[in-house]
Amino acid sequence: MERVILDTSLLIDPIDLPQDIEAAISAVSIAELHFGLLVADDTTRPLRATRLGLIESRFTPLPVDANVAREWGRLQAAVASRDANPRKRSADLAIAATANVHNATLLTRNLKDFRIIADLTRVAEP
Repeated sequence: MERVILDTSLLIDPIDLPQDIEAAISAVSIAELHFGLLVADDTTRPLRATRLGLIESRFTPLPVDANVAREWGRLQAAVASRDANPRKRSADLAIAATANVHNATLLTRNLKDFRIIADLTRVAEP
């Protein structure tokens, strides 16, 4: 069974995954979704709250533990060494670090967000 980490983009706009896929999420995605809920206007807030509740009931997020933190630092250093700003990609890099530590493919709708570390992380579109 293939293990994947779902990027936040796939939690916002979910897809049906094949039966042979074991999907997990990073705690960082929960933070991104909570932020989106808290800054949403009154018309979109109820939908976002419902979606977040469903996601939180379905998944137990993988934590940013010491191993993920070390890998996150390694990815940030790689981005900096490639003359890019790792701070602009902080959440993406934390999610990628989670995927790396758990030996999983990062599934995303936004391959371009991970192009700079494509040689360091397995990234794919659904």
